[in-house]
Amino acid sequence: ITIKKTVKIMGVTFKITEIGNNAFASCKKLNKVTIGTNVTKIGKKAFYKCSKLKNIVIRTKKLKSVGKNALKGINKKAVIKVPRSKLKKYKKLLKKKGQSSKVKIKK
Repeated sequence: ITIKKTVKIMGVTFKITEIGNNAFASCKKLNKVTIGTNVTKIGKKAFYKCSKLKNIVIRTKKLKSVGKNALKGINKKAVIKVPRSKLKKYKKLLKKKGQSSKVKIKK
């Protein structure tokens, strides 16, 4: 799944700024997610119980909050790639959001 930076509905372009609560919860076939550059918030349990989710790419530098248990139940060997300039901040932001301690967050 790729969450783009904008979406066009009936000729009007909107920025995608948030991934809602339970947006992709229990998507058993989901294995890769790319998050666009305008996303500022990931809701509670957004990727809850996505057991095959191994690869998350966060392209945004504007991420402000990640909801409780947003990453609970993802694959234990998952890799989360973040922008180089935000590595330290995002490690702190993504800490204790339900994922295994073996999940790697890297640039």
